[in-house]
Amino acid sequence: MKPPAGTTPSATPALLAQRLKLVYRWYEGMVNAKTGMFEYLYVPETDAFIRRKSPIRDLGSVWDAEVLGDFLGRDTLRPLIDKSLRHYARYLVERDGRAILDSHRLEEPSSIAHSAFMILALLHDPARRDSERTAALAEGILRQQRANGSYKVHFEELPDQGEELYAGEAMLALCECYGRAADVRCLRSVERAFAFYDAQYFGRGRVTDDVLVFFANWQSQACRLLFEQTANATMKRDVAAYLRRMHDRVIELGFYTGVGSHPERQASVEVACALEGLNDAYAVARAADDEDTVARYRSCICVGLVYLLDLQCMQSDRQREIGGFGMSVGERTQRIDVTGHAASAFMKTAANGIECGQ
Repeated sequence: MKPPAGTTPSATPALLAQRLKLVYRWYEGMVNAKTGMFEYLYVPETDAFIRRKSPIRDLGSVWDAEVLGDFLGRDTLRPLIDKSLRHYARYLVERDGRAILDSHRLEEPSSIAHSAFMILALLHDPARRDSERTAALAEGILRQQRANGSYKVHFEELPDQGEELYAGEAMLALCECYGRAADVRCLRSVERAFAFYDAQYFGRGRVTDDVLVFFANWQSQACRLLFEQTANATMKRDVAAYLRRMHDRVIELGFYTGVGSHPERQASVEVACALEGLNDAYAVARAADDEDTVARYRSCICVGLVYLLDLQCMQSDRQREIGGFGMSVGERTQRIDVTGHAASAFMKTAANGIECGQ
């Protein structure tokens, strides 16, 4: 159930931390008692889980849980994290100094996205960070980079698919590798990739409007780290301009106007992803002293927060439902990656110190 219209509380870092504690409890309720790993989908109307094999989302959810646990200072999901990482470690095959996840075990073509989320999950696990395995996974992504700066998505000889998401995820993983191990090859790879996905991909209209918020999300997460890590002043300026162009385009398309005026028409995954990326663009604009952009993005973030705060389940006759996010205002079904994106948006908003009134 959602609160009555007009009762959304002021969004402060303290309120967001409170809501994130509910998300963590929701994650605890999404653990399969037999497998010790995450469920994929929860249907409140039947109080039933639906488990689908989706290794990318499974690994991404482990990473989400690690980041949230660090944010809240909680570790009760540690057994799940350990079990999941041991499980996917059995999927790894190593050769010639690189590691990838085996397509046969995945039951789908192995891609840079599988490797990226495995890296992110390993790097956020204190017992496994900076391991040879993480370096080998990064090496696998590095070898997928083409001369023009783009990444070949699949490790098998298949056409690129999901490039609008997977490239940004790979760039983010390499930035985090550079932040942990200072392997300059990771930073240089992301610098080259940024130049391609800015000028040759987004700049040439290859990102359609229906996937723009998802593309902007992952590119923004990676490019915020690139902005912070590169010593090249020109690149910092170009990164800030790239993020501004992407998110201004989202705004110009009327995305946030629609969220504010017609919340019942929105998909929660789109709003949550939009706010994830917009928070990173906000942080870059603030670091670049772009006050007009900061003010514009803050206003949009607050519009999205109202939607997510209203959508988060706060009371229900199904205890498992509380703390999670439905697929939309009219669809209570909860998918684990949607809740992960919403939680990330909350954490980033709180870290940015953004407060929104009634």
